[in-house]
Amino acid sequence: MPTDFVDDPEAMVAEGEIVTEQTSSDYRNVWETLIEARETQCDVHAMVVDAGRGGLTVDLGVRGFIPKSEIATRNLNNLERFIGQTLEVKVVEADRESGRVVLSQRKVADEKRAAQRQETLRTLEKGMLVEGVVRRVTDFGAFVDIGGVDGLLHISDLAWEPVEKVDDVVKVGQKLQLKVLKYEPENERISLGLKQLGDDPWSFVRREMRDGMLVNGEVLRIEPNGIVVQISRGVEGFIPASEIADRRAEEPPQIAEGQAITAKVLEIRLRERSIILSLRQAARDRERSETRDFMKKQRDDTAAPTLGDLFGDKLSRFKKD
Repeated sequence: MPTDFVDDPEAMVAEGEIVTEQTSSDYRNVWETLIEARETQCDVHAMVVDAGRGGLTVDLGVRGFIPKSEIATRNLNNLERFIGQTLEVKVVEADRESGRVVLSQRKVADEKRAAQRQETLRTLEKGMLVEGVVRRVTDFGAFVDIGGVDGLLHISDLAWEPVEKVDDVVKVGQKLQLKVLKYEPENERISLGLKQLGDDPWSFVRREMRDGMLVNGEVLRIEPNGIVVQISRGVEGFIPASEIADRRAEEPPQIAEGQAITAKVLEIRLRERSIILSLRQAARDRERSETRDFMKKQRDDTAAPTLGDLFGDKLSRFKKD
């Protein structure tokens, strides 16, 4: 059964948890090594043999204790999972007379993180691809550890489509590949992007769309001043209220979210990434087209007959005779 410990490692001594052979040559060598490690702050390895509420008991030739606050993990539940593991630690305290040995895994992790941070900052460049782990999610973005240093993945750089909540796209602990959008060495400010690893849907707009053309879309939202329409993935258009219905219409069209519609492109603003659409003018264009088709059919039906139409049969018999 794991033994429960309090944060004060002396409790172990009082309860007889540390048992050593004071006259043993190996024992003396272990203490000399521990004292030297404390003075030089070099790392030592220790195997976890027990766990309790206060921390971990380890074996490194003598018993030592890692307080809970010195364990290098955010998840301090179920410390029993460390039993049997060998941890890299620093010696915080080594008192041979009392048999007290206090260790820290966190100091080792902090030291490695600091070294990794310096290497990351030394090699970091705008435009490079980096791997990171999401550490914290906020309303405006996520902070991502990209190697001992945090960068900001802003909500606007999560996806080409509008994102309402950051945690709809990324979660704490999630591993990501990202692009460095901006790096300011003087204040160590790093901006990261996720959507930039995919194709920009607006490249389709630049290639294929023109003012005056008709486009198909789906109604995303109905707002007081107009309608937001999804034209394709990551591309939205806006129909102002004045361009929804023709003033001559007796009843305005009934529009609902999710409805498929056809609208006319009035203006493409590439810099602002906005497209102004019109239902009213699309309807007028259809009317004109239908009117032209009807008039053409009428002309075809009422065209004056030719001599061939009137006397074709007689002329054919005359030629035979």
